[in-house]
Amino acid sequence: MASVKSDDASQRETRLGLLAAIGAYGSWGILTLFYAHLSHVPPMEVVSHRVGWSLLVLSLFFVWRKRWGEVWQIFRTPRTLLILLATSVLISVNWLTYIWAVSNGQATEASLGYFIVPLVNVAMGYVMLSERLSRLQGVAIGLAVIAISLQLALLGTLPIVSMTVAVTFGIYGYLRKIVPVGANLGLLIELILISPFAIGFLIYVHGMGEGHLIGYGTKTTMFLLLTGLVTYLPLLWFSSAAQRLRMATIGVLQYMNPTIQFLVAVFVLGETVSTSKLVTFALIWLSVLIYCYDALTASRRQKKKPTPLQV
Repeated sequence: MASVKSDDASQRETRLGLLAAIGAYGSWGILTLFYAHLSHVPPMEVVSHRVGWSLLVLSLFFVWRKRWGEVWQIFRTPRTLLILLATSVLISVNWLTYIWAVSNGQATEASLGYFIVPLVNVAMGYVMLSERLSRLQGVAIGLAVIAISLQLALLGTLPIVSMTVAVTFGIYGYLRKIVPVGANLGLLIELILISPFAIGFLIYVHGMGEGHLIGYGTKTTMFLLLTGLVTYLPLLWFSSAAQRLRMATIGVLQYMNPTIQFLVAVFVLGETVSTSKLVTFALIWLSVLIYCYDALTASRRQKKKPTPLQV
């Protein structure tokens, strides 16, 4: 009887984790449409608002949960603070590139970057941590390199937006893994570190009479104010999902984000994808399928391994 109850509780936790993951990745995907409504606002100003209002939302959360002591502890740990300073710059560049892409009709390029991120993570593990690549992981990374090289050959340009998104987020993810700080606390510290520049920029543009918070309609004001909430809620749901789901499941579900971004860009925002770019996407999608297959196969093998007896 106890075993049945335990199984029911485990299944309930898994269902909650799946709902939280779908909420997180679905929200991140739909953010393309959210930021498209702010395409008339300079990307730097949008990012600055996102930093400022996200800082307010997260600060209120930490005050409510009486966790502000954790923040002071980080500021007394120089190595951790230095790494988070680096991640604050990386996430700012990532946000700026993504929002610029949405505002300039290149949301499909941004989605391609997020498809590549896991492959960048694997490559970084190989180069920086001397982690062994499986044969299929090597094939997946090779296909991604071929895809980028093919775009360079066919179009004469590198996918700069895609590569910037992938590399900044890939390095960001690596640095966040090696620092012992939770998702919410880490983001709060990053926002604190980058906020003087963001708030200073907002004061400057509004002082010059070029700010968009007031005087550009209620819709613009509301969307700018909501940038904090739409940044925080998906992170909250992701944290909940990460506690309840296996990493292999998270690894597959993460592709919801760029898939929704791509679909929104093409079918809602009306972006066109040329034949040559479609070839690039096809190769990246194939590499993603190979990567997911390898990850799921490895997870099943690990699950089947007998647990050693404790003596």
